[in-house]
Amino acid sequence: MKILLIGNSKTVFAKELQSELVERGRDVSLLDFEYLDLYDKNGDKNDTFSKEFLKYKSIPKLHMFFRMMFIQKIIRKMNFEVINIHIARWYYLLILKTLKSRNLIVSFYGSDFYRISGMAKKLLSPLLKRAKTITFTNEKTMKSFLQYNFGLKSKVKVCRFGLKTLDFIDKNRNRSKIDIKKELGYSTSKIIVTCGYNSTPAQQHEKIIENIIKLPQDILGNIQFIFPMTYGDNANREKIKSVLLKTNLDYIVLEDFLYSDKNANIKLASDIMINILVTDSFSGSMQEFLYANNIVITGSWLPYDVFDNEGIVYEKIDSAEKLADKLEDILVNLQSYKTNLDKNIDIISKLSSWKYNISNWIEALN
Repeated sequence: MKILLIGNSKTVFAKELQSELVERGRDVSLLDFEYLDLYDKNGDKNDTFSKEFLKYKSIPKLHMFFRMMFIQKIIRKMNFEVINIHIARWYYLLILKTLKSRNLIVSFYGSDFYRISGMAKKLLSPLLKRAKTITFTNEKTMKSFLQYNFGLKSKVKVCRFGLKTLDFIDKNRNRSKIDIKKELGYSTSKIIVTCGYNSTPAQQHEKIIENIIKLPQDILGNIQFIFPMTYGDNANREKIKSVLLKTNLDYIVLEDFLYSDKNANIKLASDIMINILVTDSFSGSMQEFLYANNIVITGSWLPYDVFDNEGIVYEKIDSAEKLADKLEDILVNLQSYKTNLDKNIDIISKLSSWKYNISNWIEALN
């Protein structure tokens, strides 16, 4: 049975899912939605289709039509029997006839569902009705979905993504924190505060910066701020870099995509992580920081009920404007806030390691 995952090959979710399924004997390929590079079960890249598509990609208004025609061509030519769409878009209606004759699984990550309008949700209805299974990363998002789609209750399923980075955090956990900081080019003497985890506007970097510059100078002098911007929105990344240039903060912007040990080490080197996304579902990056014993500050408006129910230790603020006060209190009482962080390790492992989550995906894709 040939399985095709259609998603973003630059992020870990689809890549790790492919790897875990292949490890368990499945024939799984990954198609990058943006560029149409096709990665086979061995990770080898086929750029035949992406090269063909390149001449159509810049055509105003019609590029998405051509993208979908190429996706249809790939599905047919390569004889894929199971199609797993990561992040549903109405454009897939253009190839619905082809999708109808395959086993179709649609996977929502969370923010991709919350951020689209009610009209966009309705446009997805024909696609979702044809799906065999519709997956979500947590129960709360699944319940929100069912408020819009009452007739699809029998199709929905929670399938969480495992986090391979947890394995690399375990591998490096006992290393000297100073050595890890040196390796990354971080300050070895300052407290490390990580701000967000990608370069999208939804991370609210500007609000984070507005708040941290309010901190007293004697506190700011002891902090280095890290802005991971290795993927997301390039224009926003450049904008935030310009904003940071006008401050006196000690900061580093991470721009190169991070894999395996290095991705784990930015979590282990960090002391505090700020995550005040506009919307989210089941933040993988935040869990990795928690697993690496960070004090995490996040918004109370985010749907992290599963974390609360499991007893995870983290800090909440009711609005972005409360960030400065919360951060100052943590920095003044750092050791007190670090108490009980170790309990997060076992909880996160059970929630998000692949060994506990892959069976649900295998069931959904069969």
